[in-house]
Amino acid sequence: MIPYYDIATFTIGGVAFHTFGLLVAIGTLVGHAVLSRRAQVLRVGPPGLIDVFTLVTFAGGFFFGHVFDMLAYRPAEVLTHPSELLMVHHGLSSFGGVAGAFIAGYAFVALKKLDPWTFTDLCTYAFPFGWLFGRAGCAVAHDHKGIATDSFLAVRFPEGPRYDLGLLELFFVPLLCALVVVVGRRTRRPGAVSGALAVAYALIRFPLDFLRARDLGDESDARYLGLTPAQWACFVTFAAGLWALHHARNAPEVSADDDRATLATDAT
Repeated sequence: MIPYYDIATFTIGGVAFHTFGLLVAIGTLVGHAVLSRRAQVLRVGPPGLIDVFTLVTFAGGFFFGHVFDMLAYRPAEVLTHPSELLMVHHGLSSFGGVAGAFIAGYAFVALKKLDPWTFTDLCTYAFPFGWLFGRAGCAVAHDHKGIATDSFLAVRFPEGPRYDLGLLELFFVPLLCALVVVVGRRTRRPGAVSGALAVAYALIRFPLDFLRARDLGDESDARYLGLTPAQWACFVTFAAGLWALHHARNAPEVSADDDRATLATDAT
């Protein structure tokens, strides 16, 4: 079994740091770096516009990720303390974050009259690289406990061995990083990267959520008709991925010589 380590916090010079927050911050910086580099490769710019776009998508993701977490997983708490909807540091939902980032990013792209597929692919290409650190944060915080088991993949929690869903998903994230790199190198058809990542993540996440704990009382994830909110979101994600792949199949290949920076430059 996997040993249990309590490294949710650490102290430097008498100052306490939360490991989860630190790793999420690192993931945000890594995601921005990968997105900016990908924009340079695809000749999308100028860099200032890319930075603002990144800030808008991250802000939308963090805010709506918390709102979705509260509404879908802790609705009773919202009714008791509505102000919790504004406490973005009190919990995040991955699918809520993705939805919020998409809504905010799409609004920005529409306002600037940019190509939505180009910017969607930029985000999805960078996503797994930042997600690697985000899920590492979940793993060290142990905030996604799974069912009790004696599997060799179980974490030996103080109260007994059980799956750690953050850790299990972390094992798959490098494969998602490799996927976007391979697809991004093999084709430049708009929507290909987004579609491949959406389909792959839905196929990974849906079965994993069957391993989430049901015996933790209020800490157990909510279920709707037997499925978690994330599993219901997987249906939408999978369908969106198929749609994106269909679009990519019928879209013309973007040449490496095409300069799409003019789209952004003209819109500023």
